[in-house]
Amino acid sequence: MRKKLQAKSSVRAQYKDWCVPKRGNANPERQTNDVWSWLVETRVGAYTAHEAAGAGERVYPGWCFARYGQSETVLADGTKIYIGGEHEDHYDPDFYIYNDVVAVRPDASVEIFGYPKDVFPPTDFHSATLVGDKVYIIGGLRYPESRSDHETQIYQLELEGFSIHRVEVNGQAPSWLYDHKAELNESGTKIVCTGGQVTHHQAQRTVENLTTWEFDLETLTWATAGSEVATRWVLVREDESYNELFGIQTVARASRSSRLDKFAERYKAEFAQRGHVVDAELFYSRFQPPIPHSPVAIDRDGDEFKVHRILIDGVIVRYVEDMHEIAVTVEGELSGDTIEVLKRHGLETYSRLEGLPYKCILL
Repeated sequence: MRKKLQAKSSVRAQYKDWCVPKRGNANPERQTNDVWSWLVETRVGAYTAHEAAGAGERVYPGWCFARYGQSETVLADGTKIYIGGEHEDHYDPDFYIYNDVVAVRPDASVEIFGYPKDVFPPTDFHSATLVGDKVYIIGGLRYPESRSDHETQIYQLELEGFSIHRVEVNGQAPSWLYDHKAELNESGTKIVCTGGQVTHHQAQRTVENLTTWEFDLETLTWATAGSEVATRWVLVREDESYNELFGIQTVARASRSSRLDKFAERYKAEFAQRGHVVDAELFYSRFQPPIPHSPVAIDRDGDEFKVHRILIDGVIVRYVEDMHEIAVTVEGELSGDTIEVLKRHGLETYSRLEGLPYKCILL
């Protein structure tokens, strides 16, 4: 049996003073304390931390270092710089997006710096690129009210003193870029950003970024360095609400094993209440359009568990399923007739799978 986590006495004594997040009041405000340092060391969730500290009634949200979308930058001396990140999903009482900087030294000592929101907005799923004695923080998902749909923001962390400053840029910046990759080019003059998500203004939604963006560190100017050739669309329910693919998958898998677990039974009953029966064979053939094609193998244990690919006339067609939409990307050129077959097949398939009408949005 795993030994129950117990906070040390200094943490228990200070826990009520530091159990919740606090924005900084200066640029920066040093916020290092025994509670947060212990949480950086243990990386336990807010609930576990509260139990270990024996703090009684919960206060929400709890400060936490078990985060998503947090960047990690390793300095030459081995120091690790962690920036921002979020804990839990938006519906959880412990949900919080941080705007702090945490430095963990090679000797395991911890320094924590906070900032006012108007100096450095809370950020997650940004990139952090080390350039000399500075870290360039690009983009980020952020809270809805802090997002800039028309411009990707850049902030500069000064490692000497840990102050953060907004970078005023030139050129046409990508629109709200997040969850991307950023690398310094070989000459050290540009930060190259690829992948991630950007805002598509005509479709009024975020889409996969297929453009390579370059930020020139000398002129502070954005420029594009090419885009992938692709035809794209998304399949969504007509009411734009979350789809039921997870429940459909659960029922379809259970039907193949001839044994319904409690989750499959629950989903099957919910579908039955609105007169819908899951077609398991249709679910497993949803990436088989009525034209010559071949499947492309994918590592289901990796990051692409939501991705499916088929090959048509030497061109990859990529499907990405999530709870909001099914994004289809044709990674090259196919005939107009073939594109129309793929669109129609997708619409008919997902409409039948859910028993609800779908629509196609071109990107």
